[in-house]
Amino acid sequence: MAQKSYQSHSFWGIFGRFQLLSWTMLVVVAIGVMAPLLLLLVGGFSSARLPSEMFQAGFTLDNYAAIYLDPFTYGLILNTLIYAGGSVLMGMSLSLILAYLVARTDLPYKGFFYAGILCTLAVPGMLQAMAWVMIFSPRMGMVNQFWTRVLGFDGPLFNIYSLAGMVFVEGLRLVPTSFLMLVPLMRSMDPALEEAATVAGARPKSRLRRVTLPLLAPGILAMTIYQAMTALEVFEVPGILGLPANIYVLSTKLYTIVRTPVNVPIYGQANALAMIFLALAGVTVYLYERMTRRGERFAVITGKGYRPREQRLGYWRYPGMALGAVYIFLASVLPFLVFIYTSFIPYLQVPSAKAFRNLTLKNYVFLYTYSTVPRTLINTVIMVVVVATAVTVLSFLISYVIVRTKFRWRRVLDQLAFVPHAIPGVIMGLAFFWIFANLHSVNLYGTIWSICIGFTVRFLSYGTRSMNSAFLQVHKELEEAAFVSGARLHRTLKRVFLPLMLPVVTGLWTWVILHAVRIAGVPLMLYQGQDNQVLAVLIWNMWDQGYVPSVAALGTILMAVLFLVTIWSRKVGFRRLGVKK
Repeated sequence: MAQKSYQSHSFWGIFGRFQLLSWTMLVVVAIGVMAPLLLLLVGGFSSARLPSEMFQAGFTLDNYAAIYLDPFTYGLILNTLIYAGGSVLMGMSLSLILAYLVARTDLPYKGFFYAGILCTLAVPGMLQAMAWVMIFSPRMGMVNQFWTRVLGFDGPLFNIYSLAGMVFVEGLRLVPTSFLMLVPLMRSMDPALEEAATVAGARPKSRLRRVTLPLLAPGILAMTIYQAMTALEVFEVPGILGLPANIYVLSTKLYTIVRTPVNVPIYGQANALAMIFLALAGVTVYLYERMTRRGERFAVITGKGYRPREQRLGYWRYPGMALGAVYIFLASVLPFLVFIYTSFIPYLQVPSAKAFRNLTLKNYVFLYTYSTVPRTLINTVIMVVVVATAVTVLSFLISYVIVRTKFRWRRVLDQLAFVPHAIPGVIMGLAFFWIFANLHSVNLYGTIWSICIGFTVRFLSYGTRSMNSAFLQVHKELEEAAFVSGARLHRTLKRVFLPLMLPVVTGLWTWVILHAVRIAGVPLMLYQGQDNQVLAVLIWNMWDQGYVPSVAALGTILMAVLFLVTIWSRKVGFRRLGVKK
Protein backbone atom coordinates (compact mmCIF):
# COMPACT_ATOMS: atom_id res chain seq x y z
CA MET A 1 0.00 0.00 0.00
CA ALA A 2 2.88 2.30 0.88
CA GLN A 3 4.56 1.42 -2.40
CA LYS A 4 1.40 2.27 -4.34
CA SER A 5 1.12 5.59 -2.51
CA TYR A 6 4.70 6.44 -3.37
CA GLN A 7 4.21 5.57 -7.04
CA SER A 8 1.14 7.81 -7.19
CA HIS A 9 3.03 10.61 -5.49
CA SER A 10 6.06 10.16 -7.78
CA PHE A 11 3.93 10.39 -10.92
CA TRP A 12 1.66 13.29 -10.03
CA GLY A 13 3.88 15.06 -7.48
CA ILE A 14 7.15 14.73 -9.39
CA PHE A 15 6.43 14.23 -13.08
CA GLY A 16 3.42 16.54 -13.16
CA ARG A 17 5.01 19.31 -11.15
CA PHE A 18 8.25 19.05 -13.11
CA GLN A 19 6.33 19.57 -16.32
CA LEU A 20 4.41 22.55 -14.93
CA LEU A 21 7.57 24.16 -13.56
CA SER A 22 9.55 23.39 -16.74
CA TRP A 23 6.98 24.83 -19.14
CA THR A 24 6.44 27.85 -16.90
CA MET A 25 10.16 28.66 -16.86
CA LEU A 26 10.45 28.15 -20.64
CA VAL A 27 7.53 30.48 -21.34
CA VAL A 28 8.77 33.14 -18.90
CA VAL A 29 12.30 33.14 -20.31
CA ALA A 30 11.14 33.00 -23.93
CA ILE A 31 8.84 35.99 -23.41
CA GLY A 32 11.43 37.92 -21.43
CA VAL A 33 14.24 37.36 -23.93
CA MET A 34 12.64 36.88 -27.34
CA ALA A 35 9.64 39.23 -27.21
CA PRO A 36 11.72 42.42 -26.85
CA LEU A 37 14.16 41.26 -29.53
CA LEU A 38 11.37 40.39 -31.96
CA LEU A 39 9.75 43.77 -31.42
CA LEU A 40 13.17 45.36 -31.91
CA LEU A 41 13.51 43.52 -35.22
CA VAL A 42 10.03 44.50 -36.40
CA GLY A 43 10.59 48.10 -35.29
CA GLY A 44 13.55 48.37 -37.64
CA PHE A 45 11.14 48.05 -40.57
CA SER A 46 8.57 50.48 -39.15
CA SER A 47 8.11 53.95 -40.57
CA ALA A 48 6.84 55.23 -37.21
CA ARG A 49 8.79 58.03 -35.54
CA LEU A 50 7.73 56.80 -32.09
CA PRO A 51 7.60 53.19 -30.83
CA SER A 52 4.04 53.66 -29.58
CA GLU A 53 2.92 54.32 -33.19
CA MET A 54 4.55 51.19 -34.65
CA PHE A 55 1.35 49.26 -35.35
CA GLN A 56 -0.39 52.28 -36.84
CA ALA A 57 2.45 53.03 -39.30
CA GLY A 58 3.55 51.19 -42.40
CA PHE A 59 6.69 49.15 -43.00
CA THR A 60 9.68 50.25 -45.01
CA LEU A 61 13.37 49.59 -45.68
CA ASP A 62 14.28 53.24 -45.26
CA ASN A 63 15.77 52.75 -41.79
CA TYR A 64 18.13 50.04 -43.02
CA ALA A 65 19.04 52.07 -46.10
CA ALA A 66 19.84 55.12 -43.97
CA ILE A 67 22.15 53.07 -41.72
CA TYR A 68 23.83 50.62 -44.08
CA LEU A 69 24.37 53.04 -46.96
CA ASP A 70 26.08 55.52 -44.65
CA PRO A 71 29.91 55.18 -44.73
CA PHE A 72 29.99 56.33 -41.10
CA THR A 73 28.45 52.99 -40.07
CA TYR A 74 31.46 51.03 -41.31
CA GLY A 75 33.86 53.32 -39.48
CA LEU A 76 31.67 52.72 -36.44
CA ILE A 77 32.03 48.96 -36.82
CA LEU A 78 35.81 49.33 -37.19
CA ASN A 79 36.02 51.45 -34.03
CA THR A 80 33.97 48.86 -32.15
CA LEU A 81 36.18 45.98 -33.27
CA ILE A 82 39.37 47.89 -32.42
CA TYR A 83 37.99 48.86 -29.02
CA ALA A 84 36.76 45.37 -28.14
CA GLY A 85 39.76 43.57 -29.63
CA GLY A 86 42.34 45.85 -28.01
CA SER A 87 40.61 45.69 -24.62
CA VAL A 88 40.40 41.89 -24.69
CA LEU A 89 44.03 41.56 -25.81
CA MET A 90 45.24 43.79 -22.96
CA GLY A 91 42.90 42.32 -20.35
CA MET A 92 43.57 38.68 -21.21
CA SER A 93 47.35 39.21 -21.42
CA LEU A 94 47.47 40.81 -17.97
CA SER A 95 45.09 38.16 -16.58
CA LEU A 96 47.21 35.29 -17.91
CA ILE A 97 50.40 36.68 -16.39
CA LEU A 98 48.83 37.54 -13.03
CA ALA A 99 46.93 34.24 -12.78
CA TYR A 100 50.07 32.26 -13.63
CA LEU A 101 52.07 34.15 -11.01
CA VAL A 102 49.45 33.53 -8.31
CA ALA A 103 48.51 29.94 -9.21
CA ARG A 104 51.71 28.35 -10.49
CA THR A 105 54.71 30.19 -9.02
CA ASP A 106 56.30 30.91 -5.64
CA LEU A 107 55.43 34.60 -5.89
CA PRO A 108 55.61 36.19 -2.39
CA TYR A 109 52.41 37.64 -0.85
CA LYS A 110 50.14 35.77 -3.25
CA GLY A 111 47.20 36.12 -0.86
CA PHE A 112 47.56 39.89 -0.90
CA PHE A 113 47.68 40.07 -4.69
CA TYR A 114 44.71 37.72 -5.05
CA ALA A 115 42.58 39.82 -2.69
CA GLY A 116 43.81 43.09 -4.22
CA ILE A 117 42.87 42.07 -7.75
CA LEU A 118 39.39 41.06 -6.59
CA CYS A 119 38.94 44.40 -4.80
CA THR A 120 39.04 46.15 -8.17
CA LEU A 121 35.53 44.79 -8.75
CA ALA A 122 34.30 47.36 -6.21
CA VAL A 123 35.17 50.18 -8.65
CA PRO A 124 32.35 50.54 -11.25
CA GLY A 125 33.50 50.97 -14.83
CA MET A 126 31.79 54.36 -15.13
CA LEU A 127 33.57 55.70 -12.04
CA GLN A 128 36.85 54.21 -13.16
CA ALA A 129 36.57 56.02 -16.49
CA MET A 130 35.66 59.28 -14.71
CA ALA A 131 38.71 58.95 -12.45
CA TRP A 132 40.98 58.67 -15.48
CA VAL A 133 39.31 61.74 -16.98
CA MET A 134 40.23 63.63 -13.80
CA ILE A 135 43.82 62.47 -14.30
CA PHE A 136 44.36 62.70 -18.07
CA SER A 137 41.71 65.02 -19.48
CA PRO A 138 43.53 67.31 -21.97
CA ARG A 139 42.38 70.49 -20.21
CA MET A 140 41.35 69.71 -16.65
CA GLY A 141 43.23 66.47 -15.94
CA MET A 142 45.53 66.82 -12.94
CA VAL A 143 48.53 65.17 -14.59
CA ASN A 144 48.08 67.15 -17.81
CA GLN A 145 47.68 70.38 -15.84
CA PHE A 146 50.96 69.67 -14.08
CA TRP A 147 52.58 68.70 -17.39
CA THR A 148 51.59 71.91 -19.20
CA ARG A 149 51.30 74.58 -16.50
CA VAL A 150 54.06 73.54 -14.12
CA LEU A 151 56.56 71.83 -16.40
CA GLY A 152 55.76 74.10 -19.35
CA PHE A 153 55.12 71.59 -22.12
CA ASP A 154 52.90 72.64 -25.02
CA GLY A 155 50.51 69.69 -25.26
CA PRO A 156 49.05 67.15 -22.81
CA LEU A 157 51.10 64.15 -21.74
CA PHE A 158 48.27 61.76 -22.68
CA ASN A 159 44.75 62.37 -23.98
CA ILE A 160 42.34 59.97 -22.31
CA TYR A 161 39.61 61.04 -24.75
CA SER A 162 40.91 58.67 -27.42
CA LEU A 163 40.48 55.13 -28.68
CA ALA A 164 43.74 54.22 -26.94
CA GLY A 165 42.40 55.64 -23.67
CA MET A 166 39.18 53.62 -24.03
CA VAL A 167 41.16 50.43 -24.68
CA PHE A 168 43.43 51.10 -21.69
CA VAL A 169 40.61 51.65 -19.19
CA GLU A 170 38.45 48.78 -20.47
CA GLY A 171 41.50 46.49 -20.52
CA LEU A 172 42.08 47.21 -16.83
CA ARG A 173 38.40 46.58 -16.13
CA LEU A 174 38.38 43.14 -17.78
CA VAL A 175 41.25 41.72 -15.72
CA PRO A 176 39.47 40.67 -12.47
CA THR A 177 36.86 38.47 -14.18
CA SER A 178 39.44 36.75 -16.39
CA PHE A 179 41.75 36.35 -13.41
CA LEU A 180 38.97 34.66 -11.39
CA MET A 181 38.34 32.22 -14.24
CA LEU A 182 42.00 31.46 -14.96
CA VAL A 183 43.31 30.81 -11.43
CA PRO A 184 41.21 27.65 -10.83
CA LEU A 185 41.99 26.46 -14.35
CA MET A 186 45.75 26.74 -13.78
CA ARG A 187 45.60 25.18 -10.32
CA SER A 188 43.73 22.14 -11.67
CA MET A 189 46.43 21.05 -14.14
CA ASP A 190 48.18 17.75 -13.43
CA PRO A 191 51.90 18.62 -12.87
CA ALA A 192 52.92 15.23 -14.30
CA LEU A 193 52.46 16.68 -17.78
CA GLU A 194 54.98 19.44 -17.11
CA GLU A 195 57.29 17.10 -15.19
CA ALA A 196 57.44 14.83 -18.23
CA ALA A 197 58.52 17.80 -20.33
CA THR A 198 61.18 18.67 -17.74
CA VAL A 199 62.54 15.11 -17.78
CA ALA A 200 62.70 15.35 -21.57
CA GLY A 201 64.99 18.38 -21.18
CA ALA A 202 62.56 21.22 -21.82
CA ARG A 203 63.50 24.56 -20.29
CA PRO A 204 60.90 26.53 -18.29
CA LYS A 205 60.09 28.88 -21.19
CA SER A 206 59.80 25.98 -23.62
CA ARG A 207 57.67 24.00 -21.14
CA LEU A 208 55.34 26.95 -20.74
CA ARG A 209 55.06 27.50 -24.49
CA ARG A 210 54.75 23.85 -25.58
CA VAL A 211 52.91 22.18 -22.70
CA THR A 212 51.15 24.56 -20.32
CA LEU A 213 49.68 27.07 -22.78
CA PRO A 214 48.49 24.46 -25.34
CA LEU A 215 46.67 22.56 -22.58
CA LEU A 216 45.07 25.77 -21.36
CA ALA A 217 44.28 26.99 -24.88
CA PRO A 218 40.63 25.81 -25.07
CA GLY A 219 39.79 27.40 -21.72
CA ILE A 220 41.65 30.58 -22.61
CA LEU A 221 39.90 30.80 -25.97
CA ALA A 222 36.48 30.32 -24.35
CA MET A 223 37.29 33.07 -21.83
CA THR A 224 38.52 35.34 -24.61
CA ILE A 225 35.21 34.95 -26.45
CA TYR A 226 33.32 35.58 -23.20
CA GLN A 227 35.34 38.74 -22.55
CA ALA A 228 34.81 39.87 -26.15
CA MET A 229 31.06 39.68 -25.54
CA THR A 230 31.56 41.72 -22.37
CA ALA A 231 33.66 44.38 -24.13
CA LEU A 232 31.15 44.67 -26.98
CA GLU A 233 28.25 45.32 -24.64
CA VAL A 234 29.95 47.86 -22.36
CA PHE A 235 28.54 51.37 -22.59
CA GLU A 236 30.01 53.26 -19.64
CA VAL A 237 33.69 53.44 -20.67
CA PRO A 238 33.15 54.49 -24.33
CA GLY A 239 30.34 56.76 -23.16
CA ILE A 240 32.56 58.68 -20.74
CA LEU A 241 35.77 58.65 -22.80
CA GLY A 242 34.55 58.49 -26.40
CA LEU A 243 31.52 60.78 -26.68
CA PRO A 244 33.35 64.02 -25.69
CA ALA A 245 35.79 63.43 -28.56
CA ASN A 246 33.09 62.21 -31.02
CA ILE A 247 34.62 58.74 -31.03
CA TYR A 248 31.70 56.37 -31.40
CA VAL A 249 31.28 52.64 -30.99
CA LEU A 250 28.02 50.82 -31.62
CA SER A 251 26.66 51.17 -28.08
CA THR A 252 27.33 54.92 -27.81
CA LYS A 253 25.95 55.61 -31.29
CA LEU A 254 22.73 53.84 -30.37
CA TYR A 255 22.48 55.98 -27.26
CA THR A 256 22.97 59.23 -29.17
CA ILE A 257 20.37 58.26 -31.80
CA VAL A 258 17.72 57.59 -29.15
CA ARG A 259 18.71 60.30 -26.68
CA THR A 260 19.48 63.07 -29.18
CA PRO A 261 18.38 66.48 -27.84
CA VAL A 262 17.43 67.75 -31.30
CA ASN A 263 14.13 66.85 -32.96
CA VAL A 264 12.46 63.47 -32.44
CA PRO A 265 14.77 60.46 -32.03
CA ILE A 266 14.83 58.09 -35.01
CA TYR A 267 14.03 54.87 -33.19
CA GLY A 268 13.70 52.79 -36.35
CA GLN A 269 17.28 53.63 -37.37
CA ALA A 270 18.47 52.71 -33.89
CA ASN A 271 16.79 49.32 -34.32
CA ALA A 272 18.41 48.83 -37.72
CA LEU A 273 21.83 49.63 -36.24
CA ALA A 274 21.16 47.26 -33.35
CA MET A 275 20.96 44.36 -35.83
CA ILE A 276 24.74 44.62 -36.31
CA PHE A 277 25.15 44.09 -32.61
CA LEU A 278 22.77 41.16 -32.58
CA ALA A 279 24.67 39.54 -35.45
CA LEU A 280 27.97 39.92 -33.58
CA ALA A 281 26.27 38.61 -30.44
CA GLY A 282 24.99 35.57 -32.29
CA VAL A 283 28.46 34.73 -33.60
CA THR A 284 30.09 35.09 -30.18
CA VAL A 285 27.40 33.01 -28.45
CA TYR A 286 27.83 30.26 -31.06
CA LEU A 287 31.62 30.25 -30.64
CA TYR A 288 31.38 30.27 -26.85
CA GLU A 289 28.89 27.40 -26.77
CA ARG A 290 31.03 25.39 -29.19
CA MET A 291 34.20 25.91 -27.15
CA THR A 292 32.60 25.03 -23.83
CA ARG A 293 30.90 21.98 -25.38
CA ARG A 294 34.24 20.64 -26.65
CA GLY A 295 36.12 21.42 -23.45
CA GLU A 296 36.08 17.81 -22.19
CA ARG A 297 38.41 16.78 -25.04
CA PHE A 298 41.17 18.78 -23.40
CA ALA A 299 40.65 17.63 -19.80
CA VAL A 300 43.78 17.98 -17.67
CA ILE A 301 42.34 16.78 -14.33
CA THR A 302 42.60 13.05 -13.69
CA GLY A 303 41.32 10.79 -10.94
CA LYS A 304 44.79 10.65 -9.36
CA GLY A 305 45.66 12.86 -6.45
CA TYR A 306 48.20 15.55 -7.20
CA ARG A 307 49.48 18.85 -6.01
CA PRO A 308 50.14 21.69 -8.46
CA ARG A 309 53.84 22.30 -8.94
CA GLU A 310 55.09 25.80 -8.27
CA GLN A 311 57.59 27.36 -10.62
CA ARG A 312 60.50 29.06 -8.88
CA LEU A 313 60.77 32.63 -10.07
CA GLY A 314 64.18 33.50 -8.68
CA TYR A 315 65.08 37.05 -9.63
CA TRP A 316 61.81 37.39 -11.60
CA ARG A 317 59.76 37.45 -8.39
CA TYR A 318 60.51 41.18 -8.05
CA PRO A 319 59.17 42.14 -11.51
CA GLY A 320 56.20 39.83 -10.80
CA MET A 321 55.43 41.60 -7.54
CA ALA A 322 55.86 44.97 -9.25
CA LEU A 323 53.40 44.01 -12.01
CA GLY A 324 50.75 42.93 -9.50
CA ALA A 325 51.24 46.05 -7.39
CA VAL A 326 51.09 48.37 -10.40
CA TYR A 327 47.88 46.78 -11.66
CA ILE A 328 46.14 47.03 -8.27
CA PHE A 329 47.29 50.64 -7.95
CA LEU A 330 46.06 51.65 -11.43
CA ALA A 331 42.78 49.71 -11.33
CA SER A 332 41.51 50.49 -7.83
CA VAL A 333 43.81 52.45 -5.51
CA LEU A 334 44.48 55.39 -7.83
CA PRO A 335 40.82 55.90 -8.91
CA PHE A 336 39.69 55.75 -5.28
CA LEU A 337 42.35 58.26 -4.16
CA VAL A 338 41.45 60.59 -7.04
CA PHE A 339 37.77 60.47 -6.09
CA ILE A 340 38.48 61.11 -2.40
CA TYR A 341 40.74 64.07 -3.18
CA THR A 342 38.38 65.58 -5.76
CA SER A 343 35.39 65.24 -3.46
CA PHE A 344 36.98 67.70 -0.99
CA ILE A 345 38.06 70.43 -3.41
CA PRO A 346 35.90 73.19 -4.97
CA TYR A 347 37.15 72.51 -8.50
CA LEU A 348 39.55 70.10 -10.22
CA GLN A 349 43.17 71.15 -9.63
CA VAL A 350 46.63 69.72 -9.19
CA PRO A 351 47.31 68.58 -5.60
CA SER A 352 49.33 71.25 -3.81
CA ALA A 353 49.71 72.90 -0.41
CA LYS A 354 47.21 75.56 -1.48
CA ALA A 355 44.69 72.93 -2.61
CA PHE A 356 44.91 71.06 0.69
CA ARG A 357 44.40 74.31 2.61
CA ASN A 358 41.12 74.85 0.73
CA LEU A 359 39.57 71.45 1.40
CA THR A 360 35.82 71.67 1.89
CA LEU A 361 32.75 69.56 2.64
CA LYS A 362 30.47 71.55 0.36
CA ASN A 363 30.33 68.78 -2.26
CA TYR A 364 28.87 66.37 0.29
CA VAL A 365 26.52 69.09 1.56
CA PHE A 366 25.42 69.66 -2.05
CA LEU A 367 24.42 65.99 -2.32
CA TYR A 368 22.41 66.31 0.88
CA THR A 369 20.52 69.34 -0.46
CA TYR A 370 20.22 68.20 -4.11
CA SER A 371 16.48 67.73 -4.68
CA THR A 372 16.67 64.56 -6.82
CA VAL A 373 18.96 62.57 -4.50
CA PRO A 374 16.32 61.25 -2.01
CA ARG A 375 13.99 59.97 -4.72
CA THR A 376 16.94 58.48 -6.64
CA LEU A 377 18.20 56.61 -3.58
CA ILE A 378 14.72 55.18 -2.90
CA ASN A 379 14.42 54.07 -6.54
CA THR A 380 17.89 52.50 -6.41
CA VAL A 381 17.16 50.54 -3.22
CA ILE A 382 13.86 49.27 -4.66
CA MET A 383 15.56 48.34 -7.92
CA VAL A 384 18.52 46.42 -6.45
CA VAL A 385 16.39 44.47 -3.94
CA VAL A 386 13.72 43.53 -6.50
CA VAL A 387 16.22 42.67 -9.25
CA ALA A 388 18.54 40.68 -6.97
CA THR A 389 15.65 38.67 -5.53
CA ALA A 390 13.97 38.08 -8.90
CA VAL A 391 17.22 36.99 -10.59
CA THR A 392 18.12 34.66 -7.72
CA VAL A 393 14.69 32.99 -7.60
CA LEU A 394 14.32 32.66 -11.37
CA SER A 395 17.89 31.39 -11.81
CA PHE A 396 17.31 28.83 -9.04
CA LEU A 397 14.17 27.47 -10.70
CA ILE A 398 15.54 27.60 -14.26
CA SER A 399 18.73 25.78 -13.29
CA TYR A 400 16.72 23.14 -11.45
CA VAL A 401 14.82 22.44 -14.65
CA ILE A 402 18.02 22.39 -16.74
CA VAL A 403 20.10 20.18 -14.44
CA ARG A 404 17.61 18.04 -12.56
CA THR A 405 14.75 17.25 -14.96
CA LYS A 406 14.38 15.36 -18.24
CA PHE A 407 12.47 18.21 -19.85
CA ARG A 408 13.02 17.81 -23.59
CA TRP A 409 13.42 21.58 -24.13
CA ARG A 410 15.85 22.12 -21.27
CA ARG A 411 18.81 22.81 -23.58
CA VAL A 412 16.75 25.45 -25.41
CA LEU A 413 15.89 26.94 -22.02
CA ASP A 414 19.58 27.01 -21.10
CA GLN A 415 20.55 28.73 -24.36
CA LEU A 416 17.74 31.27 -24.07
CA ALA A 417 18.86 32.13 -20.55
CA PHE A 418 22.43 32.71 -21.81
CA VAL A 419 21.42 34.98 -24.72
CA PRO A 420 21.09 38.21 -22.64
CA HIS A 421 24.81 38.20 -21.81
CA ALA A 422 25.65 38.77 -25.46
CA ILE A 423 23.14 41.61 -25.83
CA PRO A 424 24.49 45.04 -24.84
CA GLY A 425 22.63 46.84 -22.08
CA VAL A 426 21.83 49.71 -24.45
CA ILE A 427 20.14 47.32 -26.90
CA MET A 428 18.36 45.47 -24.10
CA GLY A 429 17.07 48.81 -22.83
CA LEU A 430 16.00 49.84 -26.33
CA ALA A 431 14.21 46.51 -26.86
CA PHE A 432 12.27 46.84 -23.62
CA PHE A 433 11.55 50.47 -24.47
CA TRP A 434 9.61 49.24 -27.53
CA ILE A 435 7.79 46.66 -25.38
CA PHE A 436 6.70 49.10 -22.70
CA ALA A 437 5.73 51.79 -25.22
CA ASN A 438 3.30 49.35 -26.86
CA LEU A 439 2.08 47.63 -23.70
CA HIS A 440 -0.94 49.83 -23.10
CA SER A 441 -2.81 47.41 -20.82
CA VAL A 442 -0.10 47.59 -18.14
CA ASN A 443 1.46 50.96 -17.37
CA LEU A 444 5.18 50.14 -17.01
CA TYR A 445 6.51 52.89 -19.29
CA GLY A 446 8.63 55.38 -17.33
CA THR A 447 8.38 53.48 -14.02
CA ILE A 448 11.07 51.92 -11.85
CA TRP A 449 9.52 48.52 -12.63
CA SER A 450 10.55 48.84 -16.28
CA ILE A 451 14.21 49.04 -15.20
CA CYS A 452 13.69 46.13 -12.80
CA ILE A 453 12.35 43.92 -15.59
CA GLY A 454 15.15 44.92 -17.98
CA PHE A 455 17.86 44.17 -15.41
CA THR A 456 16.26 40.87 -14.36
CA VAL A 457 16.40 39.55 -17.92
CA ARG A 458 19.86 41.07 -18.34
CA PHE A 459 21.37 39.14 -15.40
CA LEU A 460 19.73 35.75 -16.00
CA SER A 461 22.73 34.49 -17.98
CA TYR A 462 25.15 34.86 -15.08
CA GLY A 463 22.58 33.64 -12.56
CA THR A 464 21.79 30.42 -14.39
CA ARG A 465 25.48 29.67 -15.02
CA SER A 466 26.19 30.00 -11.29
CA MET A 467 23.20 27.92 -10.29
CA ASN A 468 23.88 25.22 -12.89
CA SER A 469 27.29 24.57 -11.36
CA ALA A 470 25.86 24.58 -7.84
CA PHE A 471 23.09 22.07 -8.67
CA LEU A 472 25.63 19.72 -10.23
CA GLN A 473 27.47 19.59 -6.89
CA VAL A 474 24.38 18.35 -4.99
CA HIS A 475 23.92 14.58 -5.34
CA LYS A 476 20.56 13.36 -6.62
CA GLU A 477 20.13 10.91 -3.74
CA LEU A 478 19.34 13.84 -1.40
CA GLU A 479 16.25 14.93 -3.31
CA GLU A 480 15.28 11.31 -3.96
CA ALA A 481 15.30 10.73 -0.21
CA ALA A 482 13.07 13.79 0.24
CA PHE A 483 10.60 12.56 -2.40
CA VAL A 484 10.51 9.07 -0.83
CA SER A 485 9.74 10.73 2.51
CA GLY A 486 6.71 12.40 0.93
CA ALA A 487 8.10 15.91 0.45
CA ARG A 488 6.58 17.86 -2.41
CA LEU A 489 8.67 19.69 -4.98
CA HIS A 490 8.47 23.13 -3.38
CA ARG A 491 9.39 21.69 0.05
CA THR A 492 12.33 19.77 -1.45
CA LEU A 493 13.65 22.93 -3.05
CA LYS A 494 13.21 24.86 0.20
CA ARG A 495 14.47 22.27 2.72
CA VAL A 496 17.13 20.41 0.72
CA PHE A 497 18.60 22.57 -2.02
CA LEU A 498 18.33 26.05 -0.53
CA PRO A 499 20.34 25.32 2.68
CA LEU A 500 23.04 23.47 0.74
CA MET A 501 23.29 26.17 -1.93
CA LEU A 502 22.95 29.17 0.38
CA PRO A 503 26.53 30.41 -0.22
CA VAL A 504 25.89 30.43 -3.98
CA VAL A 505 22.49 32.06 -3.51
CA THR A 506 24.00 34.74 -1.26
CA GLY A 507 26.87 35.30 -3.67
CA LEU A 508 24.54 35.64 -6.64
CA TRP A 509 22.21 38.01 -4.77
CA THR A 510 25.17 40.20 -3.82
CA TRP A 511 26.68 40.05 -7.32
CA VAL A 512 23.42 41.30 -8.83
CA ILE A 513 23.26 44.18 -6.34
CA LEU A 514 26.84 45.23 -7.14
CA HIS A 515 26.23 45.16 -10.89
CA ALA A 516 22.73 46.66 -10.89
CA VAL A 517 24.10 49.74 -9.11
CA ARG A 518 27.06 50.20 -11.45
CA ILE A 519 25.61 49.48 -14.91
CA ALA A 520 24.16 52.47 -16.76
CA GLY A 521 23.16 51.14 -20.20
CA VAL A 522 19.72 49.71 -19.38
CA PRO A 523 18.63 52.55 -17.00
CA LEU A 524 19.75 55.28 -19.43
CA MET A 525 17.61 53.82 -22.21
CA LEU A 526 14.55 53.36 -19.97
CA TYR A 527 14.97 56.58 -17.96
CA GLN A 528 12.04 58.98 -18.40
CA GLY A 529 12.40 61.35 -15.44
CA GLN A 530 12.76 61.46 -11.68
CA ASP A 531 10.10 58.77 -11.21
CA ASN A 532 12.49 56.07 -12.43
CA GLN A 533 15.90 57.71 -12.08
CA VAL A 534 18.46 55.48 -10.36
CA LEU A 535 21.95 56.16 -9.07
CA ALA A 536 23.83 55.33 -12.28
CA VAL A 537 21.62 57.75 -14.24
CA LEU A 538 22.05 60.47 -11.60
CA ILE A 539 25.85 60.13 -11.75
CA TRP A 540 25.75 60.24 -15.55
CA ASN A 541 23.54 63.34 -15.59
CA MET A 542 25.57 65.18 -12.95
CA TRP A 543 28.79 64.41 -14.82
CA ASP A 544 27.25 65.60 -18.08
CA GLN A 545 26.20 68.86 -16.38
CA GLY A 546 29.73 69.50 -15.06
CA TYR A 547 29.28 68.72 -11.36
CA VAL A 548 32.65 66.94 -11.26
CA PRO A 549 33.53 67.41 -7.53
CA SER A 550 29.99 66.46 -6.52
CA VAL A 551 30.19 63.35 -8.70
CA ALA A 552 33.47 62.55 -6.92
CA ALA A 553 31.71 62.81 -3.55
CA LEU A 554 28.88 60.56 -4.71
CA GLY A 555 31.33 58.13 -6.29
CA THR A 556 33.40 57.95 -3.10
CA ILE A 557 30.33 57.02 -1.07
CA LEU A 558 29.22 54.48 -3.68
CA MET A 559 32.62 52.76 -3.85
CA ALA A 560 32.80 52.59 -0.04
CA VAL A 561 29.33 51.00 0.11
CA LEU A 562 30.16 48.50 -2.65
CA PHE A 563 33.36 47.55 -0.83
CA LEU A 564 31.43 46.94 2.42
CA VAL A 565 28.81 44.88 0.58
CA THR A 566 31.58 42.77 -0.96
CA ILE A 567 33.17 42.14 2.46
CA TRP A 568 29.76 41.28 3.93
CA SER A 569 29.02 38.75 1.19
CA ARG A 570 32.40 37.08 1.65
CA LYS A 571 31.87 36.78 5.41
CA VAL A 572 28.39 35.32 4.96
CA GLY A 573 29.70 32.88 2.36
CA PHE A 574 32.57 31.76 4.60
CA ARG A 575 30.27 31.39 7.62
CA ARG A 576 27.75 29.29 5.65
CA LEU A 577 30.57 27.12 4.36
CA GLY A 578 31.94 26.67 7.87
CA VAL A 579 35.27 28.26 7.00
CA LYS A 580 37.11 30.09 9.78
CA LYS A 581 38.92 33.22 8.78
